[in-house]
Amino acid sequence: MNVLEKRPTDPLFWFSALSAGLTLLIGLGFYVYLFWASWPLWRDHSLSFFTSTDWFPGESYGALAMIYGSVMVSTLALVTALPFALAGAVTASEFLSPRLRLVFKAAMELMAGVPGIVYGLLGAALLALWVKDWFGLIDGNTLFTAGILLGVMILPTIMTLAEDAIHSVPREFRETAASLGLPPLQAFFRVVFPQALPGIVGAVLLGLGRALGETIAVMLVIGGLDMIPSPWFDWFAPGQSIPSKLGREAAEAIGSGMHWNALLGLGCALFSGSMLLTGFGSYLLRRRQR
Repeated sequence: MNVLEKRPTDPLFWFSALSAGLTLLIGLGFYVYLFWASWPLWRDHSLSFFTSTDWFPGESYGALAMIYGSVMVSTLALVTALPFALAGAVTASEFLSPRLRLVFKAAMELMAGVPGIVYGLLGAALLALWVKDWFGLIDGNTLFTAGILLGVMILPTIMTLAEDAIHSVPREFRETAASLGLPPLQAFFRVVFPQALPGIVGAVLLGLGRALGETIAVMLVIGGLDMIPSPWFDWFAPGQSIPSKLGREAAEAIGSGMHWNALLGLGCALFSGSMLLTGFGSYLLRRRQR
């Protein structure tokens, strides 16, 4: 028996189904519009849009420098956030009392809800200056600064979702491991962690999805130059991510020719990447919950 046969006359069911369907249609409509509105770009530039670093409005449009910036900043954010997020999740789930765990989770969820602009202002006022002084740079607005700031921003999201995944492992697994004489830490890594792993990976992917889409905070500290540094792994060079590029140029290009089409093409590429990461992360979290 399917869901429709179970509750065909329940108003709450139909309201929920209508809301969910409408949300799905709106998301799908946004994606179709981005692809359709950027079609002149795909027709004229094709794959060269993804392989060129030249972005000169009115002449040529290449997204490689922005794709590079997004990947490097997101990677650094993950490297920064992951150890602290996992350590916090394990501590909250396995070693804190129920009351302290709730307080800890509430604090993490409050941090996750802080607007990006607040993080951006703190990054521009403090972090960029610290990076400049600590590493002897001319300017503290770099890929490194943006990656560290993004790591701080996604840490609460990854921590609280990973904690949920670890805490959802049935207590019987821990009790069985203890009855076999395994100490708590060994029981966690040999019994609990493998069970929670899909959910933890899902939490990381959802955090990465947020990192890819963050605009204002990154725009304030990344430097704003469309370039791939030489050597390519120079974290202390200024750069540009896809969201920061959109934030800087959307207002001046709105509705005007190929420049606007190119920005929509960037948006389409970002939408596709974020949708894949978020969708796969949500799938892993639901699989863990089942």
